[in-house]
Amino acid sequence: MKKNDRPTCALSLKRGVDLKIYWTDIAWVASIGALFVICIELFYRMIVNYNDVYGSDMRYYAVKIVEEEFIADRIVEKLSQLFYSINQSTMEFNIYLAAVVAGIVVANFLVIRFYLKRDEMLGTVPRYMAQAASLAALFTGPVYVPVLHEYYYRHSFEAFAWHNPTQQTMMLLSLPAILCFLKMYLDHEEGVSPVWWAATSILMLLSAAAKPSFIIDMVVCVVVMFLIDLFSGEKETMLTRFRRLFVMGCSLIPAGLYTLWLNSKEFGEDTLNGGEFYVVFGLKALRDHPDFLSMMLFGMTFSIVVTAVNFRRFRDSKYFLALMLFITGFLQWALISETGERANHGNFSWGRMFGSYYLALICLTLLLENICDRDSVFPGRPRARKIYLVIACIVLAMSVLSQLNYFKLILTGHGYMR
Repeated sequence: MKKNDRPTCALSLKRGVDLKIYWTDIAWVASIGALFVICIELFYRMIVNYNDVYGSDMRYYAVKIVEEEFIADRIVEKLSQLFYSINQSTMEFNIYLAAVVAGIVVANFLVIRFYLKRDEMLGTVPRYMAQAASLAALFTGPVYVPVLHEYYYRHSFEAFAWHNPTQQTMMLLSLPAILCFLKMYLDHEEGVSPVWWAATSILMLLSAAAKPSFIIDMVVCVVVMFLIDLFSGEKETMLTRFRRLFVMGCSLIPAGLYTLWLNSKEFGEDTLNGGEFYVVFGLKALRDHPDFLSMMLFGMTFSIVVTAVNFRRFRDSKYFLALMLFITGFLQWALISETGERANHGNFSWGRMFGSYYLALICLTLLLENICDRDSVFPGRPRARKIYLVIACIVLAMSVLSQLNYFKLILTGHGYMR
């Protein structure tokens, strides 16, 4: 054993399982802790609108909903009121938001580890690389080119919304929800696991109760995947496959029903809003963003490079789901909008943002495999592989550095929309 491979400490668990802790594990936990502390300060400034320059959605959820005794029908609203009732302070909600961001990093790591394990690469990709990728995922967003772009956030395919607590909460719940669904779905030929079915159902419902954009995309993705499975199977009869797929699909029914109820309450003539808000189908988003091709190119440069080289891998269901989540999110943003005072709020763009984020996270996982497995891309062509890895790493570095700079700017009062 090399000196650098020796664990800092080792813990013996039950059934002969040893947990080895390395210095990189300690550094990863410390980094998450540092991010947690920084976010407490950032969200505090956003909540109190420090010096009138930290505008965001945080103050609405932490202060306005509480002061107006708003009737809450979403998780974040209820949590805001609950935390305020503890000490008549916004600090508890502030700490919750920082913990959500820290939890997303841990969820990123679990997603990466799941994909590596399913690809039988868990022993090939070092743990510290997966940990570094889980942190980098938060900042894998648009590449900012000052000559071409006036803003960091507006007119971009921003992947992480530092200013929006419902999106952050939805992401924290959606990532493990996807894992539970994949655990149930990928092994469904051996029988549908009641445990993973229940976990999927609960997490999908909670995700929808935080923000419904993801579940709208997820339902469409599941329908497409199930139809492909239904008509492409060979070993079983179509009826047998349909029964199993139907049982799995039922796990999304609670989240779907909640989303339908919420939309029926928000949109239409017989609503609490007196018919002010309507859902409109059309190309309004594309008309309002004539630069959307540039938005996609610079917003998803890293994902485009990795996906293009690993496109055959996306035939695998777990990778196909990642691609479909982005496509359905993009279509939701491009084709659906709303009327009223919220017409320009972009409420149907959150699914696209999550799809961009999740695809980038999966592309980070693929890049780790490409780096550690010489035959994963361009087998027998080492020169082509090296060129690809150099380009992918440069683009990733540009993406992360751009978003770290954006993060620094919003920490110092730069408007999040800019």
